Amino acid sequence: MIYLDNSATTKPDPTVLDTFVKVNTSYYFNPNSPHEKGLETSKLLENARTQIKSVLKLDKQDVIFTSGATESNNLLITGMARAKKQFGKTIITSKLEHPSVLETVRALEDEGFNVKYVRFNQDGTLDLSHFESLLNQDVILVSLMHVNNVMGYIFPIEKVYDILQNYPKVHFHVDCVQSFGKVALPIQCMDSFSLSGHKFNGLKGQGLLVFNQLKTITRTVFGGGQEYGFRSGTVNVASNVSLSKAIRLANEHQAVLSGKLYQFKSHLEEAVKVYPGIQVNSKKDGAPHIVNLSFIGVKGEVIVNSFSKRGIMISTTSACSSKRSKLNESLLSLGVSDEAITGSVRISFDQYTKAEDIHQFIEAFKEVYEEMGDLLK
Repeated sequence: MIYLDNSATTKPDPTVLDTFVKVNTSYYFNPNSPHEKGLETSKLLENARTQIKSVLKLDKQDVIFTSGATESNNLLITGMARAKKQFGKTIITSKLEHPSVLETVRALEDEGFNVKYVRFNQDGTLDLSHFESLLNQDVILVSLMHVNNVMGYIFPIEKVYDILQNYPKVHFHVDCVQSFGKVALPIQCMDSFSLSGHKFNGLKGQGLLVFNQLKTITRTVFGGGQEYGFRSGTVNVASNVSLSKAIRLANEHQAVLSGKLYQFKSHLEEAVKVYPGIQVNSKKDGAPHIVNLSFIGVKGEVIVNSFSKRGIMISTTSACSSKRSKLNESLLSLGVSDEAITGSVRISFDQYTKAEDIHQFIEAFKEVYEEMGDLLK
């Protein structure tokens, strides 16, 4: 089996999994308990938090452990919008965002908030002029992703940050789920950002929310006051400690891994783009681990099944929306044709991807292409 669906989830690093098991075995105590073992467990949890701050070079930001970026995005966007509604009710985002952002801002519209969507240029880059035109004194929150999960486009976070310096009351949140471990994070340019452990060889159910305005946000989860009172509930210490290890490993290997994956991406795109009826949607200067192709005239699900029969796992769009019947919003917002969207597939790599995997994909691609025959346009 060749696994090339790493933007959906990655294989856990054995050492991260081992840490999870060891902590669950030896430190299964509630960190809120006042006895000796509870205090030891609490100290272990805080050591993990401290390590994350050190690895990410965080200064004044707080680290909140969550179940994943979906929860992190929901907590931050909802809590920050409600906290700032006395100063304004406009939120700016894009239609390329993950559903955990898009569905959250849509829910806030029912509460009276106004949502504006920044456009993209024909080459897929964020239209910074349009973004600047959307800004006014009513804007309180901007939420954009760092790397798009479908196309691999890298958003100009630093340039957005520079523009926002003229609007000091705006909170700038960034979804860094697809970038961490592959693309360097612009730490100092974000008021808050979210991560999911399973995207960089951690475990599912591991998440992080980092932000610098803890005292200003409205809480949306109530209970025992864990995680600074922001996310109540008995803390999953084993998950959080092993997440800190996954973050350290991903950060250490990012530069070398990025170079390797860029080579894989370039080789794959060059090999397939010469075929009539094949459209490469991803950009050369995009993220190193994501390739998006369209088989014009054939449904993406058919292509995925053809590769799957050959032992190669790829995806149609994002795993969070691939089972929906509607066309992918990310591609629609970029002006990609309906035929190209219908026939689009995503190939994505990680640290376990080998050069031989790319070679076998290209060989299988030739077979799948011939199998599609006259269906391709």
